[in-house]
Amino acid sequence: MPDYYKDSDSERLFQQRKNQETPPSPHIRSNDETVKIMGCVVLALLPAVLFSGYLFGLKVYGLFFIALATAFAADGIWSYLIKRPFRFDLSIVVTALLLTMNLPPTAPWYFPVIGVAFAVIIVKEFFGGIGYNFLNPALGGRALLIGLFYNQMFLISWPDPPFGSIAPDVVSQATANDVVSGATPLAVMKAGDTLSGSDLLDAFLGFTGGRIGETSALLLLLGGIFLVYKKIISPRIPLIIFATIGLFAFILGPEGLFTGSWQTVIGHIISGGAMLGAIYMATDYSSTPGTKAGENLFALGVGLLVVLFRFFGFTNEGMSYAILIMNCFTPLIDRFLRLRILGEGKKTPFNLKIMS
Repeated sequence: MPDYYKDSDSERLFQQRKNQETPPSPHIRSNDETVKIMGCVVLALLPAVLFSGYLFGLKVYGLFFIALATAFAADGIWSYLIKRPFRFDLSIVVTALLLTMNLPPTAPWYFPVIGVAFAVIIVKEFFGGIGYNFLNPALGGRALLIGLFYNQMFLISWPDPPFGSIAPDVVSQATANDVVSGATPLAVMKAGDTLSGSDLLDAFLGFTGGRIGETSALLLLLGGIFLVYKKIISPRIPLIIFATIGLFAFILGPEGLFTGSWQTVIGHIISGGAMLGAIYMATDYSSTPGTKAGENLFALGVGLLVVLFRFFGFTNEGMSYAILIMNCFTPLIDRFLRLRILGEGKKTPFNLKIMS
């Protein structure tokens, strides 16, 4: 007589896997692998990466190459030091691309070297590698560079296509003479002026001052739609961030409460690092909460912090630090908004365990 318990497929599977270590998140309930997921993110970023050279010159391609070489070297050296086989999962490629897209076009060659090495080794590998990092690695590397080279990291170049750029000193002189002619859209709005239709179109297409890969809202949005279509990311986090920024851009208008124009609302959503941060970095699997309610709270917090930085802070931007701050709150959010275990306590809204 067969022993249906011992001979069952589920028992054999349990015996095979009971001693295996549970891999880190993301735990994807499909046949997708990390390489495929990260490959889709690279494809989504590629149009904006290629367009950045057309906008700001061929030099930015060199910065991307240096960043990628540094990422592979850092990951390889770390793998050798800890005697771990080198794992090619494309996550380091995503980190290198995102960090470089956050650099000014005038960044020297050692910026991506320092930033990417710190992002890969310190922010990611020190905490156990992909899935264990509690901060977004690219933003962690950018934060270090701002701390080390504050003035250089905030130099603004304007595109001069094809394959050229207007130097920061020329932009500064134009800004001194006429704030509208030389300032970025965010700086124009912070000064109390209203963006024209042509200004909004330039900001949407990418023909405006900014960092290497953040200016073309159109290409970043198309890449985000591709990731949503492939079910790599959920649209909830970006949409909540955009809605929060847009709502407060209307409430905190230049002439008092509830005086924001539609140009101001759209300008705040498509300008600066809002698109790049909300779509590609605030949706990072390992540094965001694990429940839908937690993700909603996380996205709301990012949006509110961006508003605080832009309207009440010294900087016109704020997306990077907003995400990093909320990354630090992710463990707390997961603790208080975790899913209930089967049979645990009474039924609660959305099956959440509030306070444990």
